[in-house]
Amino acid sequence: MNYVADSKIVYIGKATSLKKRVGQLLRFGAGSAVGHWGGRYLWQLADSDNLLIAWKPIPTVDPRTEEVRMLEEYVSLHGKLPFANLTM
Repeated sequence: MNYVADSKIVYIGKATSLKKRVGQLLRFGAGSAVGHWGGRYLWQLADSDNLLIAWKPIPTVDPRTEEVRMLEEYVSLHGKLPFANLTM
C-alpha cells in the first residue's frame, strides 16, 4: 500500500482548468464515469468526505513540469508517491 501515515497529502495532480479538474474528481467520487482516472484511489479512504482540496496557481510554469517537481519532492521526503498517485 502506498499510504504514508505521516503525510497530509494523498494526491498531487495538475490542471489547466481547476474548475473542470475538481469537477471530474468529484463526479468520479460520486460514481460517474469520467475520462480521467487520476486520483481515483481518493474515494477508497474511509474519510474521503473530509478531504481538503488545495491548489497552487502557477501562471508562468507548465502544469506538468510543476506536478513532476512536486511529486519528486514528495518522493524525496517520503520514499514513495502519495497514496492516490499511481505514476509520476
